[in-house]
Amino acid sequence: MALTKSVEKFGSTFASAYHRITNVDYYVNEYEYTQMVEQAPDADGNPTPPVEETVLHVDKKANVTVKSYVDADARVALAEPLSSKMYSFEPDWTSTDNVLAQAYAHLKTLPEFDGAVDA
Repeated sequence: MALTKSVEKFGSTFASAYHRITNVDYYVNEYEYTQMVEQAPDADGNPTPPVEETVLHVDKKANVTVKSYVDADARVALAEPLSSKMYSFEPDWTSTDNVLAQAYAHLKTLPEFDGAVDA
């Protein structure tokens, strides 16, 4: 899997640039926090004080590293990449698509990969 899309670098345009995800890391960050929850007025219509509520927050993110090469042949020849960038997104953990497929789909939503095609 990879994407192709032209890229400008070093004052040149690489029309067949090849963008490949080389690393996928995901993490789960869980933490609790306390929030105040407003309560309904009592039976006489008088206000009641808010109540503390503990909330568990779960943050699940994936980080992907994308290396961009002059073209697919340069990648196969183990040439030096033009660039290496990291992107983050929140995968759909219930999806039938694996995280790598979701990562490529996410990249195509970013402005710098607008118009990219699957390679």
